[in-house]
This record gives sequence, structure tokens and C-alpha cells, in this order.
Amino acid sequence: MYRHRRGYIHAGLLAVTAFLVSATLVCGCGTPGKVPPSVSVKPGPLVTRKATKTSLKLPRVKIRPNKWKYVVVHHSATQAGSAAAFDEFHRNKKGWNRGLGYHFVIGNGNGARNGLVETGHRWTGQIDGAHAGSKEYNQHGIGVCLVGDFEGGSPTTKQISSLVSLVTELQQLCNIPPENVILHRHIRDTQCPGDGFSYYELLANLPR
Repeated sequence: MYRHRRGYIHAGLLAVTAFLVSATLVCGCGTPGKVPPSVSVKPGPLVTRKATKTSLKLPRVKIRPNKWKYVVVHHSATQAGSAAAFDEFHRNKKGWNRGLGYHFVIGNGNGARNGLVETGHRWTGQIDGAHAGSKEYNQHGIGVCLVGDFEGGSPTTKQISSLVSLVTELQQLCNIPPENVILHRHIRDTQCPGDGFSYYELLANLPR
């Protein structure tokens, strides 16, 4: 009886572990926990830079006043991926009728061109995201996912350059202050987008 019980416990632990690993690999969101009512990020001293025009040509959309208040940065926690690949997974595996949970995906050369900013239909349609694990940040947060696993690596130089350009443009379009450009881990119990992502490097290159 004791051996049987140990076998059941061991099998159960393996099943839970497999589930958590697969969830992390696919969405990069880690383990869900309590969601804080609001974000409080206090970055250190930053270099003040003037707002500059970016080279991105985002689709023209009609943005409602006060709709977007935050930019939330994620990593995919996968070595490869693209907006199309994540859209297929979100539709077929997660059962999300609206598909891709992010508003933008930035490629790393494995699945989409390195530094390529892919615009999702949630942005063109001005639809709430499905990326933050929080109603507030899904409704008012623009989800940006960088392809890659930044627990074991770092974003490419082109990805960071594209991210800075994208976030700068979103700030200007939606009047988002730099303190509202945040990482997923600031609002959720997760490591996303990983220790290899330099948050303060991003902030230092944004207009203030």
C-alpha cells in the first residue's frame, strides 16, 4: 500500500511539473500568483533623452483617449517564434477566439526576421490584450513580446533597437509616461521577461 501511494504521489508530481514547464515554454509567463492592485516601479537615475521620430511605420489606427496607459514587455521563453506561431497556439491550444494575446511581437531571427516588429490584430483592432494575467493591464496595457528565452540568454541588439523605437512611438501616440513602461514581472508573480533582459537600459533610451 505504501509503495502504491508513493507511486501515485510521484506520478502526480511529474504531471504537475510537466504542465508548469510546458506553460512556461509556450507563453513565458511563469507561475501565476497574486496580482497587485497597481504597479509601483521606481527606476534609478536615467539619462534624459529628447523624443525622436522613429523609423517604424505602424498601421494607422483610431486610438480612444485614455485607452492605453501602459506598455508591458514580455519574452516568449522559446528559442523561436513569430506572431503567426503564437497566434496559432493561442487559438488552437489555449482556445482563445481572438488568438494572439500580444499586440506586438519582435522577432529574433528564428521564425521571424531579427528585429522585425510584427503588429497583431489586437492593435489594429484596438482590442484588449490577453497577456498580463490582470484585467487592468489587459484592458489598458499594450503587450509587447520579444521572441527568445532571456532566462538563459539576452535579446539581440536589433530586438532592443526595435523595442526602443516601438515603445517610443507608442508613448507618443498614447501619451504613456516612461514609468508606465513595465515588465510582466512587475505586475505578476513571474520571472518574465527573464533576468537577461535589461529593464534600465530600456528606460534610459526612452523619451522623458
